Amino acid sequence: MNAPNENPVCNHRAEDYKKTFRDILATDFGIKQVVKKQHLSQFLVQQFPISRIHVELDNSRIYDRFGIANSDDYELAMSIHEHGIQEPLVLSTDLVLLSGHRRLAAAKYIGLDAVPVRIHNDLFYRILSKDEKLETLSRFNKQREKSPDERIREKLIEIDPEEAHSKLLRMKVDRLTLKGAIKSNVAMGQIKRRARITAGEFIDAAKKVIEQNKRYWPLTVRRYHYLLLNHPPLKHDKKPDSQYVNDAASYKALTNLLLRARLAGEVPFEAIEDSTRPIQLGGGFSSFEEFVGEQTEYFLTGYSRNLMQGQHCHIEIMLEKNAIRTVIEEVAREYCIPITTGRGYASLSPRYDLYQRYIQSGKSRLVLLMLTDFDPDGDEIAASFARSLRDDFGLKNIHPVKVALTAEDVNEYDLPSDMDAKLSSPNYKKFVAKYGSTKVVELDACPVELLQSKLREAINNVIDVDAYNAQIELEKKDAANIEAYRRVVFDAIKGGK
Repeated sequence: MNAPNENPVCNHRAEDYKKTFRDILATDFGIKQVVKKQHLSQFLVQQFPISRIHVELDNSRIYDRFGIANSDDYELAMSIHEHGIQEPLVLSTDLVLLSGHRRLAAAKYIGLDAVPVRIHNDLFYRILSKDEKLETLSRFNKQREKSPDERIREKLIEIDPEEAHSKLLRMKVDRLTLKGAIKSNVAMGQIKRRARITAGEFIDAAKKVIEQNKRYWPLTVRRYHYLLLNHPPLKHDKKPDSQYVNDAASYKALTNLLLRARLAGEVPFEAIEDSTRPIQLGGGFSSFEEFVGEQTEYFLTGYSRNLMQGQHCHIEIMLEKNAIRTVIEEVAREYCIPITTGRGYASLSPRYDLYQRYIQSGKSRLVLLMLTDFDPDGDEIAASFARSLRDDFGLKNIHPVKVALTAEDVNEYDLPSDMDAKLSSPNYKKFVAKYGSTKVVELDACPVELLQSKLREAINNVIDVDAYNAQIELEKKDAANIEAYRRVVFDAIKGGK
């Protein structure tokens, strides 16, 4: 076909249609048998020269190529040879093929010189943007029979990778429901009401820290206890000497307050957890329709790309305190880094599991990022965990880093603490000799922003940030592909093609 600036149709468009489209076809192409479809802005040409039809490469980005070795394509060619083309091909004003690529290829295969076409006299393909071209091809081929791969590529045109990626990150699966009751054989006694909350400053301060940390729900009462120490309230409005402090009495008062606040509806139940008392849910569905509905809703929603692939080191996080795991897990998920919660000195099993992940990674170096209390045992927990991996499992190239809490953190950020190191700790003397002080601070007392920023900084210091960002871009494309698969499957379930 002529180049775009030599195309008679394009040139006539630039001249604001000084001649009608029918005249253009007659004078420039020698085609006189033209039927105009007035309401559709189309011209029907029964014998249009194949040599004048332009096939854009964009089509191959969506649809499979014609191949006579394919039985369906062969049967189409034989049908056209015997019966001719029943449905005209569709062209744009600048004679780009919009629909009928397989029919055109089959016509060429059997040696035809001309085919019936419908020409849109108000659609100029080559002035469209890249995305508009793909959308146009998809729109004009909705009714054709397509392979699964073609349907997926069609769906990809409709999907915004950024939106699909956000949707992928938002989806969280919570599939079980607690069920069941048995006949009671316990005498409960008379109904008793909880005491009304009268400590206004205390409950207001508690509700404020709970709301400020909503994104990390659920947290333990112990975690909220330490957060309150940053701006301690009065436990009793009329007692100036009742300021909240870091002791057992204040902690007990907070526990009682939050219990009553939840029952009174002032604090959401989902804001607080007790991880020391796990619950095993029963599961089960009321009907198969409920099961199908749930499976459909969450179909292909659990994907997460390993953003650490391509890194030179294998990175792991070790956390001493279970109470702040949601805070640390948020950062760990962001980078796709495994996290081990030791709850003090970790047992052998989690250390072995970490060792196995490192071996399976195939990396030559292990970077271990650890978060423990700033106290005699916290230091030793970090040292013993790394030492066990080295001595018990023979890992020679291990790089342990205590991210928090350090002496620098305590001094620089003035972290709240009324506690001294325990004399009973076997590591007491070593700790005091090293730091020259008995002051200790637990992880729970550290602000969320500080813990997360220190962990992110430590991670960014050991990874190839460019490689990490490249994986994020690939995850966005993955999200779009997954969403395309979901839509194709849903269309099939609904009876679509």
